[in-house]
Amino acid sequence: MNGFEIYLYSELGLAPTTILAYKKDVEEFLNFIETKKFTALLIEEFVNHLRKRGLKSTTVRRKYMSIRCFCSHLISLGRLDPNILESLDPIRVERSQSDVLEPKSVDALVATLEKDLSSPRTNHVRRNVAIVLVLYHCGLRVSELCGLNIEDLSFARRQIRVLGKGRRERMVPVSHKCVDAIQSYLKTDHNFDTNAVFIKSDGQRLTRRAVSDMILSLSRRAGVKHTTSHTLRRSCATFLMNKGVDLELVKSLLGHQNLGTTQTYLAVTNSRL
Repeated sequence: MNGFEIYLYSELGLAPTTILAYKKDVEEFLNFIETKKFTALLIEEFVNHLRKRGLKSTTVRRKYMSIRCFCSHLISLGRLDPNILESLDPIRVERSQSDVLEPKSVDALVATLEKDLSSPRTNHVRRNVAIVLVLYHCGLRVSELCGLNIEDLSFARRQIRVLGKGRRERMVPVSHKCVDAIQSYLKTDHNFDTNAVFIKSDGQRLTRRAVSDMILSLSRRAGVKHTTSHTLRRSCATFLMNKGVDLELVKSLLGHQNLGTTQTYLAVTNSRL
């Protein structure tokens, strides 16, 4: 398992907590199959076993993806037949439309922030408006947003260079509304000599926890249902799909390596089905 841990860290760039979860999932699977030969059929039997235990579909899918990663690791070592992955059907997690925000709800978040511009409590308002719009319009992960540097922004081309999972780089288009919000924030409130785009009051780079706490608090103030940074990312994916954007393009914009992962983000309206 040590080799698998190194693979998850060096090849996939996963966080320590994610690596720990993947290792536990694989150990559970290996205990399930005992000394039997590693086959696609056994993986399917394990998935059915998890479902019979009444686990949430998201948990089942995570364990399944952990096993797929383990298979990829073994294949890279020449210890497993590459065809085993091709014979496995992807596990999709159905999401309801209630899991995403409508554009009017995002507008409500921004409007709630902008109300503070006319009051003494204007600290970080422009920054937070830019954060909400970038997460929603660009579909960034919160870690990607916090990692943005000034040189990653290309206002002329309306693009953001994003460093995603596994340190994979991608270019993401930015709406005029996002560009205006970012420029307003940088011009008015970004008063430190730092390369980081989104910063705290002391000039240090903003943390994922700070962004998450801000969005959760904002959603309560705005009267919008429980909202996280990931809700905004998922809402972006669903909005694009419902507008007819090709699924492969949505996959590319989100920085996914697997199309099945993108499909789990989507809550497509009935008119699109």
